[in-house]
Amino acid sequence: MRVNSFLCDSAEVVQGKIYALGAGWNVINVRTFPAVHRRLTVAATVHVPFTSTNEAHRFEIKLLTEDGKEHPIGLRMGDEGKPVPVHGVGGEFTLGRPPHLVDGDEQIAPFAFPFDGLRFPAAGMFSWVISIDGEEAARLPMRVQQAQQQV
Repeated sequence: MRVNSFLCDSAEVVQGKIYALGAGWNVINVRTFPAVHRRLTVAATVHVPFTSTNEAHRFEIKLLTEDGKEHPIGLRMGDEGKPVPVHGVGGEFTLGRPPHLVDGDEQIAPFAFPFDGLRFPAAGMFSWVISIDGEEAARLPMRVQQAQQQV
């Protein structure tokens, strides 16, 4: 499956289309470290071949550091009632074959994943990795750096 993806400030999926604001960047400039980035969204379209419709597929997204370690993308309550880091989000999706679909045509599944309050302890290079059915389908590099001071 082919995946097209991009980073943006905000996005949502409405009636099969992605509506995005502040799209097309790959650098986050911060004043100091540690830093908290208010919001970013990973938006993607998954192009499902005709022969892969009517089947369940697994979509997953993770943020990796430049040395390949998983970076936390949120928190959830653990079994003991304490916050536990979340390292990936995803789920299953299935696209059918509507009557008007021409044999051989692909279906497109749009997604938008907002992430609020991402924490970065230091500057570095990161990659958003999108996997479909356990295989990497797209990688979005993103640098977090200290903003240059204006003189």
